[in-house]
Amino acid sequence: MIVRRFTRTELTNEDYGLLFPIATVGTEQAADCVRELLRARGIRSTLTAPRVVGSTVRLRVLVFPEDAARAFSVICAHTTQD
Repeated sequence: MIVRRFTRTELTNEDYGLLFPIATVGTEQAADCVRELLRARGIRSTLTAPRVVGSTVRLRVLVFPEDAARAFSVICAHTTQD
């Protein structure tokens, strides 16, 4: 599974309220995989609505701030680098 990780500085004017973006994916299938990975470890998550950037569709997986560090570790352990 390939997931793009990003840092807080990459965000623009998007506001997710109390939720923290933990991964950006290009398909709902990839989003479901990430969410299932997190769910299996007891981490709650949700998705943003699909957003088109150029010709690319992006969905962000969001978690609560108290789960962000653990979610990041889980995703890193299951992510390949290109």
